[in-house]
Amino acid sequence: MLGSFKLRMLIVIVIATLTGLAMQSDNRSERMLSPVITYVMRDYGVQKKLAIYLENMRGPGSGEGVPASGDITMQKPCTIIGVKEHYGWYWNEAERKQEFNPGMVLKVKPGTLVEPILVGKVDGISSARGGRQVKVVHEDGLVSVYGGLQEVLVKEGTEVEVGKVLGKSGEQLYFELQNGEGPLNPESIFAGT
Repeated sequence: MLGSFKLRMLIVIVIATLTGLAMQSDNRSERMLSPVITYVMRDYGVQKKLAIYLENMRGPGSGEGVPASGDITMQKPCTIIGVKEHYGWYWNEAERKQEFNPGMVLKVKPGTLVEPILVGKVDGISSARGGRQVKVVHEDGLVSVYGGLQEVLVKEGTEVEVGKVLGKSGEQLYFELQNGEGPLNPESIFAGT
């Protein structure tokens, strides 16, 4: 219905403001506006998008990570040994400057099978530094990128399910998660690793 996230967000803010004012005035107004707010929050997934929006507003690497998604369960793309490079800002000693890493570099055993984090469609296969790269587009405009692959086992345009092997890794796997507004912090997928 309402195409723009910013427009929907503005509507939610206006409704929340009106609700706050109505709740201060009488109980009848609260009963009238409560179902509207419940409908808007449920129908448009505002809570999930608000968390992503707020993370992007704070800027990359600003400390605390917001889960990549509030109501979608994502699986790890493979068994990992550890994290070599985290998402966000870091000091590049060789270049002697701050740089931004839009993804994560994960330590894995060579030949580790790599799977998509969610159901999606292979949107691109390319060569990248350290191996080949597979880009998968998921619902809601979410995109996952898997780099450092030594072997790719899918073709462009292939629909992939969770558990379908995309390829085999080298000694490390580059993983990136993004939406239409840019890179997202994928750290919550690897929590406890």
